Amino acid sequence: MTREARPPYDVVSIPMAVHRTNSRLFALPAPPAEVVRVAGTDYRLRRVFKHDFFAATCLYEAEGAGSRRIVVKLYRTQGLFGVPGRWLGRASRDHELGIYAALEGVVGVPRCLGAVGETGLAIEYIDAAPLDHYDKPPAGTFDHLRAILDAVHGRGVAYVDGNKRSNILVDSAGNVHLIDYQIAIRRREGWPAPPRWLAGKVVGYFQRKDIYHLYKHKRRLAPEELTGQEDALSRPRGGLHWLHRKLTKPYRALRRRYLRKRDQAGDLVSPTAELEDHYQPEKDAWKAARKD
Repeated sequence: MTREARPPYDVVSIPMAVHRTNSRLFALPAPPAEVVRVAGTDYRLRRVFKHDFFAATCLYEAEGAGSRRIVVKLYRTQGLFGVPGRWLGRASRDHELGIYAALEGVVGVPRCLGAVGETGLAIEYIDAAPLDHYDKPPAGTFDHLRAILDAVHGRGVAYVDGNKRSNILVDSAGNVHLIDYQIAIRRREGWPAPPRWLAGKVVGYFQRKDIYHLYKHKRRLAPEELTGQEDALSRPRGGLHWLHRKLTKPYRALRRRYLRKRDQAGDLVSPTAELEDHYQPEKDAWKAARKD
């Protein structure tokens, strides 16, 4: 769906809470609007799936027959150290809208319903559980995921965020869905030749990393289904992979240590904590108490 063709979306103006607990570390300074209006239908806030530095991902439900549900992702509006955050929120939202437009119609990619307010977008709700909630996913899960990634790559897009099992959903019928295109990247065919060539190389590299992450998950969660070729793809070698790990592992360790200390000090309470009443395995990496 092109941005010009989107139906109108709006946010119903409802006073937000003034409580600003540790808001600098979260995308929103307070809980999101109680009600959003999408294509003439009012949806009421039911749950916050995740709220981090960049965005709050929320479940909204229409009242009445059918109880239709949508996911609304609200990008950052909170400033940081005097720097306004809304520009980052708008740019992030517009980037993800562009990725969804490029992937429209791909089976396994949820439909984007358009913009919501200043920094948000509405997405089709998928009734499914994240892969990190499974000790053992249904047989064939990773074959289905490979088909989705092949289609995504065929549209010139690299997913990039495949390391997170929480972005891979499996429904009760065994269907697989790939969500959250916040950091996905795509080729730019309209660019001049030199930057277009470079962008294509970068996208190609991250597409290969998508496949690596796919088979890494398969090797760890469904090793009996892994072929020899897939096992080889799950164990990449090369200078770029080595450099990536050398740069990102120390950063990840420092970030987790910082978050864990802030949490243990009681200084890391999400403004939407009361709406996050569910299991979030991603937080276990830093939330669990450890001796440094």
